[in-house]
Amino acid sequence: MGALIWRRLPMAGPRDLQGIDAAWLAADATGQVAVFTTGGEGPVPESAVESGEESALALPEISGFDLLTHVHRPDDFIAFARRGLFAYDWSDVHRPYSQVLGGYELQARPLRLRHLTELPAPLQAMAAATRLPGVLFGISLVVPVRLAGA
Repeated sequence: MGALIWRRLPMAGPRDLQGIDAAWLAADATGQVAVFTTGGEGPVPESAVESGEESALALPEISGFDLLTHVHRPDDFIAFARRGLFAYDWSDVHRPYSQVLGGYELQARPLRLRHLTELPAPLQAMAAATRLPGVLFGISLVVPVRLAGA
């Protein structure tokens, strides 16, 4: 597998989605699943062809969570983690340039993980389309934009 190709915003021009917090799914090296929210600015891999936010939030709650962020409204991050999914966010949108991480930062972690194989087929396909073989969700506190394929 080659390196992932990243784009700034999915399925529309920057003016169309600027400021819109889009979400995409991915699976890590072990088949754990995460939802990545862009903060209206985060890059999205070419393989993430559609948003899985609504489908992810339609999953039943199965887990408690660890909240790792101190944002004003962590509701979405908590909702993803309650469904067994890791929640990452492009938090650089809230940082001064001198403090940017250049990646998606872990916001909430589920206490009971939902594996890729436990997802309904459409959601499983969305997450499987973007595999991050060099990442272990939960251990990787920041998922950098530039990921080399394995």
